[in-house]
Amino acid sequence: MGRLDRYLLRATLAPLGFAIGFVVVTVFLFQAQRLVGAAIGLGLTAGDALVIFVSALPPFLVLAIPLALLMAVIVALGRLSTDREVVALLAAGASPWRIARIPIAVGALVTALSLPLAHLGEPLGQATLYDRLVDVGLRNISRAVRPGVFNEDFSSMAIYARTRADDGKLSSVLLYDERDPARPIVVTAARGALAPSASRGLVLDLDQGEIHLGRGAAGDSYERVQFEHAQLGIDVERDLVERTRFLSELSRMPSGAMLPAAAARGDTMWSRRVEKSFWRRSAVPAMGLVFALVGAAIVLSTPSKARARQAVLALLAVVGYYVLLRVGDIAVLKSANAAFWAAWVPNAVMLAIGVFGLSRAGKPS
Repeated sequence: MGRLDRYLLRATLAPLGFAIGFVVVTVFLFQAQRLVGAAIGLGLTAGDALVIFVSALPPFLVLAIPLALLMAVIVALGRLSTDREVVALLAAGASPWRIARIPIAVGALVTALSLPLAHLGEPLGQATLYDRLVDVGLRNISRAVRPGVFNEDFSSMAIYARTRADDGKLSSVLLYDERDPARPIVVTAARGALAPSASRGLVLDLDQGEIHLGRGAAGDSYERVQFEHAQLGIDVERDLVERTRFLSELSRMPSGAMLPAAAARGDTMWSRRVEKSFWRRSAVPAMGLVFALVGAAIVLSTPSKARARQAVLALLAVVGYYVLLRVGDIAVLKSANAAFWAAWVPNAVMLAIGVFGLSRAGKPS
């Protein structure tokens, strides 16, 4: 690596670290509302908060790192342009492609590092985040019974307890269950406790109680069953689904399972979405290489003091890429074989713009 390459590498890497931190924080704050809506009030421990934060980072990083690289290239080459160093390099015989070589190489490295993050880290992180939010949600719901009132937070059920100890133990429990509207039941017990079950639901453990059936099998009798110990399963899927709605099944699906699953379902809307998500996991990390080229083209093809123009063009590049992605989403809904093109055409368009701009750089207007 020559002296010029080392100089350009230092000039690019220095702002890249700051840009990654800035973009990660910005993107995370925009997405934090979802996490807050899912986790607020759940009595998070320090371990829960750490796992939730770390597992939520991969999809943010896949987007944030290419954007950070675009900012870094604009800042690094923009400073060289403002200091007339770009003019000096061009006058010394260096072509725009020679100057852009290091930023483009950094973009290729960023793409190479982002691909495993997208294909491995993102589904693993999303699955871990989902499991932890479900676990924390179950723990919170199991402690949500308020003593002295009827708790109707459970689907088709109401639970009453006279007292609730600090460890969650309930006394003088009464439960009304109308999940079967044709045969509702009333359960009373001296003691009880709610706890998460292995099937991602809740189990109500009851001791010393009775089950009252309002109508017997013959329709004209009253049934009462006494028990020493009983367990009653409670479905809390509705509440958990609301808390984890933003974590789609596709985001948690391993990349290796996507295309076979889509092929098994045939040409359905779900299959198209799966294929689109698979190809996006490769196309979005490739933004690193594309945006490095676009950033170099923006700086080297604009006047040295046009920093505002460079910033606006960089913003337009990001907006244009986003618009192309959304157009691709519509195309996937309309066409059966559009998933691959919907993922890669935005990269191809931005790459063509970058190549054209860099080819025109340094030439008199």
